[in-house]
Amino acid sequence: MEDRNNKHSLVSIIMPTYNQAEYIKAAIDSVISQSYPTFELIVIDNYSTDTTADIVHAYHDPRIKYLKFNNNGVISVARNHGVKHANGRILAFLDSDDIWLPEFLNMQTKLLNDNVALVSSSFEPIGNKAICRHHLNYINENSVKIFDYKDIINANPIMTSSVVLYKTDFDHSGGFDESVNFRFIEDWELWLRLAVKKKVLINGAKLIQYRISAKSDRDLRDVKKRTLLIMQKHFELNYINASMYKGLQGNCNVDIGKAHLDMNDRSGVKYYLKGVWAARSIHNKFLAIAGLALFCMPLFLRKNLLQLFYKLNSTMLQK
Repeated sequence: MEDRNNKHSLVSIIMPTYNQAEYIKAAIDSVISQSYPTFELIVIDNYSTDTTADIVHAYHDPRIKYLKFNNNGVISVARNHGVKHANGRILAFLDSDDIWLPEFLNMQTKLLNDNVALVSSSFEPIGNKAICRHHLNYINENSVKIFDYKDIINANPIMTSSVVLYKTDFDHSGGFDESVNFRFIEDWELWLRLAVKKKVLINGAKLIQYRISAKSDRDLRDVKKRTLLIMQKHFELNYINASMYKGLQGNCNVDIGKAHLDMNDRSGVKYYLKGVWAARSIHNKFLAIAGLALFCMPLFLRKNLLQLFYKLNSTMLQK
C-alpha cells in the first residue's frame, strides 16, 4: 500500500481556530514533534479575542503561517481558505484543541497512494469522555480497514483531525461545502464525495487525541435534519439511487423522532412514523401504527415500553 513517492513530500496542515488559547499550544507542539520532517502549519484565526495570536507568534518558526480571516463562524470556510494558501502536495487537518501523536504524519502518508481518496485513523478521546458517542473500537489497532461510499454514508467513522489526502483530490472535489445547511457535518459530506471515486483507508492505530467538549455533543435532532439535506444533495448528484435515498431518509427520520421523544417532545411522533413507514415490510408498517398508540400514552406508561419498541424496530429498514 505504501507510496514511496510521498517520502518527504511537503504536507500542509490546516488548523482553524477561534479563542483556543487554552489548547492551541498543545496542538502546535504535537505538530512540531512529528517524526515526519517536511510540513507547513497554516493557522486560520477567526479574529480570536483571547491570547491565541500571542501563543502562535511566540514560536518564531518559519514553518508556521498565521492568517487572520473572518469565516463568520463557518469552519468549512476557514479550512477552504487555508487550503488556498497551502503549498504542499499533501493536506492534513488538525483542529486547534486536538493532538497528534509523533508518528501520525509518518504512518498516514505511508498509506496514502493514488488509489486512495483519504487516510484516516482511530483516536483516543480526551476531555469529557462521557459524551463520546462514536469511536472505532471495531477496527483492530494493528490493522487498516477499507471503507467505501456505502460504508461512510451509513455512519461517519472519520474524524477531521485524522485525515490526510492529496491536495489535487481535494481541489478536484471542490473542497468543503460552505453552505450553513451542512454546518457541523460538512466534513462528512466531503468524505462522501471523495469516496465516490476512490476507497478510504482507516488505520486502526490511535494516532490522535480528540478532545470531547460540550460543543462536540451537538443536538442530534439538528444534525439529523442537516443529514437529510446531504442525502438530498447526493441523490440529486446521482450518488445514490431512489431506493437507497428512501431508506436513508427513513433512518434519519426515525433518529429525529426518537431524539424528540426522548426529550418528551411529542412532535417526534411525525418523524418517527414517517421513518418507520419507509420500511418495505408490511409488518413494520403495522408496528408504526402500533407505535403511534404507544407514543400517545402517559409518560409513566411509555417510559419503559419505548425501549422495547425501539428494540423491535432497530432493524426495520433493513428488512
